[in-house]
Amino acid sequence: MNHGLKPGPSGPEHPPPRRRLALGLLLALAGCSDTCNESTQQGAIGELGNGDFLYTCGVGGDPACEFSSSASNPDYFPECIALHGRFDLEYRLLDDSALEFDTITPVLYIESVNQDFFRGDDDFEAVRTGEAAFVVRESERVLDIFHLPIVEPDDMDVLARDPATPTTELELTLGDTEQLRAFPRSSRCTQLGGGIPATVSTSDEAVVSVSGGDLVRIQAQGVGTAVVRIGLGELEKQVTVHVGDGPVDPDTGNGSGSGSDGSGSGGTGSGSDGGSGGTEGSGGSSGTGGSGTGSTGGTT
Repeated sequence: MNHGLKPGPSGPEHPPPRRRLALGLLLALAGCSDTCNESTQQGAIGELGNGDFLYTCGVGGDPACEFSSSASNPDYFPECIALHGRFDLEYRLLDDSALEFDTITPVLYIESVNQDFFRGDDDFEAVRTGEAAFVVRESERVLDIFHLPIVEPDDMDVLARDPATPTTELELTLGDTEQLRAFPRSSRCTQLGGGIPATVSTSDEAVVSVSGGDLVRIQAQGVGTAVVRIGLGELEKQVTVHVGDGPVDPDTGNGSGSGSDGSGSGGTGSGSDGGSGGTEGSGGSSGTGGSGTGSTGGTT
């Protein structure tokens, strides 16, 4: 029976579905207007022309979502995927009027044709450079197909979340926590996709503790300086972290010291009241003469 869709390739028995998509959940078809096919999610038309493949970022460091207001909704549909990058795909059928619903809503699913390139049962991971295909099936019938190349990143950026600028140095105070994002880059592909879970280590755990994965988290534990190493696959960047013991006091400069009561010496003289601490946190007075009085100590 002709369902009004372009036919896909036929083949032998296929493994269980990799990514099941309930058509009724993807398309609000009942009472739908001409705006049904509009979506804020970035999509790419399938090679058989029956629908759109929709991309979703899977890890916080996915360059496709770098400037997006949503953590998962991309700025663009990637032209290629970073090696070891993770992401998700969904599918939107452009016209299902020719499908026979009967009493059961048809189920579409996306799967990677070759698990040696794109691996995964839910979210996908690029595990080998090259190019491989995804197919959309209804039962064993192929509805659409789409190819994505996989490239090895040749650079990376570590960005602070606010402002989102490349970061090589941080200044924290005790108890502070900083979150960073690590993005893969490729000189061969400007519209790169796929977030790579970050590995992270610290040169001194007494100064900062760290954790990686979706985001890089750095927590200040003690006063001092530590070097944090952040890796994406074979790539690595370093961030130098300085930890201080507290905020700067605007009235007294960098110090928090206080002056001591001044006391004069010599004869019977005695110093007057001691000064309050300045930048060096020291005060005091000195006596003059046998019956003199001490001058006020301390500097500001």
